[in-house]
Amino acid sequence: MSYKTLEVELENGHVHPSGSETLPAKAHALLTILTATVKAEAANGTLADRVASLAGIGRGEHADLSTNKAHLNDFGR
Repeated sequence: MSYKTLEVELENGHVHPSGSETLPAKAHALLTILTATVKAEAANGTLADRVASLAGIGRGEHADLSTNKAHLNDFGR
């Protein structure tokens, strides 16, 4: 069995593909309904404001693996 993901719109019980995608004449499908997102949520502050609570999580202790050379000691062995 193979799977193909298509973006579609449902209107009055009818399925309409979005964009240039086409639907097969006959197929068995699973349907997942996505709820509409509230656009007002995205407008609440800047990206910096929204991720400010994440600042300092690494406490400066090898926040990036490239700064911790010890993890490369047995690399390639």
